[in-house]
Amino acid sequence: MSSKKEKIFKEILSYLLVIMGAAAFSISVRIFIFEPFTIPTPSMVPTLQISDKVIVSKLAFKIKPIKRGDLIVFHSSIGKDLVKRVIAVEDDEITLTDSGDIYINGEKINEEYILKDYNISYMNETIVVEKGKVFVMGDNRNNSYDSRYLGSISKEDVFGEVVFIYLPLTRFGKVNGKL
Repeated sequence: MSSKKEKIFKEILSYLLVIMGAAAFSISVRIFIFEPFTIPTPSMVPTLQISDKVIVSKLAFKIKPIKRGDLIVFHSSIGKDLVKRVIAVEDDEITLTDSGDIYINGEKINEEYILKDYNISYMNETIVVEKGKVFVMGDNRNNSYDSRYLGSISKEDVFGEVVFIYLPLTRFGKVNGKL
């Protein structure tokens, strides 16, 4: 009889070890590699919609540099994690014009991700992005609290890159954030 109890105990122990291993693996993935994130505001419309569920790669900028066009998630000075598009990187000179155009180092950028019938106007200003920082903007320019108000974002506050939309299923797929 003790042999039967021992077999049951070993069986239960093996299941517990598998469950604990799976839990440790998924917690590790969540903490160090990928994080689910819900889009909180309309600032990235049309690229990302309010309540889209996305996957954020926490490893992305540990293995490659942040570059123009990347969709980043960062800890903001207003106490919220925000998603924005990188428009300029350190040492870039960005010029915003009252006609709605943006120039990086003297060259006008083409922003295909902004709605065509969108009326955008900026205050005429030129900014040089400091070392260790990036200049970010939402794709929905008239409804985005971004570097125009927050200032350039420290790379240390960036914790990942938006790589994939998983919900709603009608928007399921990879996010292309290139400029």
